[in-house]
Amino acid sequence: MAGGCFFVLIATLGTLKLPDVYCRSHALGKAMTLGILLFLIGYGLRTPEASWLKLSLILLFQLLTIPVASHLFCLIAYRKGARRWMS
Repeated sequence: MAGGCFFVLIATLGTLKLPDVYCRSHALGKAMTLGILLFLIGYGLRTPEASWLKLSLILLFQLLTIPVASHLFCLIAYRKGARRWMS
């Protein structure tokens, strides 16, 4: 669970510090997926009455939806003409 907390913190910092919508969406998509995955695995290991079938379905749903939502968010930003960060 501490690993999940770490990755959620990294996603939060990425949202606050990264320069444009594309970088922020990438940070949220990657770090939140891994953070939620670690949270749920930690929950399953700490709680003896946890149903691993339900946790597996939740994990699968998160693995399928968070990256797709991140991609669609970037696609909308691109179509709306959001500026990209230039070094």
